Amino acid sequence: MHIYDYIIIGSGLTGLTIAKKINQFTENILVLEAQDFSGGNNRPVQFNNQTINSGLRFFPATDAAKKSIAFLEELLGSTVFAGTAENNIETYEASGFKKFVGFGEKSPEFYEQLSYFLGNEESVLEQTPYQWTQQLADSLQSKIQMKSIVTRFGFEALDSETPRLTHVTVNGTKPVYAHNFIFAGPIKDLGLLIPDDVLNIRAKAKLKKATAWQGVGVDLFHTATIEKTNQFLLNGTTDDDIGPCIGRFLKPIETNDGVVTGQISQWMSFIDSESAEDTENIGLVLKKIKRQIKRAFPEVGDSIKKERISVSPVLSGADLKLSANGTLPKVPNLWIASSQANSYQNLLGSLMQAQFVLSSLGFAPTLEADITVEAPKANLEAEA
Repeated sequence: MHIYDYIIIGSGLTGLTIAKKINQFTENILVLEAQDFSGGNNRPVQFNNQTINSGLRFFPATDAAKKSIAFLEELLGSTVFAGTAENNIETYEASGFKKFVGFGEKSPEFYEQLSYFLGNEESVLEQTPYQWTQQLADSLQSKIQMKSIVTRFGFEALDSETPRLTHVTVNGTKPVYAHNFIFAGPIKDLGLLIPDDVLNIRAKAKLKKATAWQGVGVDLFHTATIEKTNQFLLNGTTDDDIGPCIGRFLKPIETNDGVVTGQISQWMSFIDSESAEDTENIGLVLKKIKRQIKRAFPEVGDSIKKERISVSPVLSGADLKLSANGTLPKVPNLWIASSQANSYQNLLGSLMQAQFVLSSLGFAPTLEADITVEAPKANLEAEA
């Protein structure tokens, strides 16, 4: 029976980042991925013969963001950061476009998710997120096992104070053993994977009831082009509970002869996971996004030729108590690497949580002196 040093569950940005760093110290690792592709929501996708990110991407230019990018550059061995730019967000009203200055007293329910895109500055990236995950996955190809759905966590000494996680069951039948486990999937899934003896019914109920948000994105190809490259926050005058969308226009597409054939724009809003279970609700969000685009950019709305819809995995809903080092209480060899557990959002949260877990494991980044690793936002105390 083979026993891995580390099993990483999930091959999104966080899981791949952690696996890449640990693999520098031991090759006895395994990454389990439920899908038939790695990279998660940050994988490359093909749209209108262009390789793009799977939905709108943004990286802030805060100190924490710059340090995380430096960590990523060290890991990839290539340049990612190309500078900073002002994040001049515009909104549209009946009088025309104007600078977005805030929501006032009418902030959307998903403001925490949306606020990630609203910083004053953004990082200009020499490599886009799908290229990060592509490089990481290529370097770990032999370590990633696709179509491997973890269906159960297996423990020894369940009746003790510190039951030990020894293996995970893959696809309902196959046990895979390791000394240490790193979970980089949706935190709510832990309620199904871990027995009640380890994660009690009260904790599972809190996980189930926690409001979790998912991103709803639409990528559009249209023949009309917009020269502006800043972000736009659109909401209009519709009095509903759906909330605003944010988006931007990518560089116009040209033929080899320099003829512009059109442009891709990417837009995103958010929906709570419970509502997302009904595809009709997702349809309502998409309908409002496209209605607001046509209102602000009628030439774009009238020239849409293709669209690509995406719904992200759960982005929040991490109402779970963790130990101070990011492990699950009672299980000292199970680290929670989901970005949902971090105080930062989105791409930055993924990299920050990866750094936090690596620091807890003792795999300090080469740039240790320059990087401040922050604790997750989950309640860091052992559950009684």
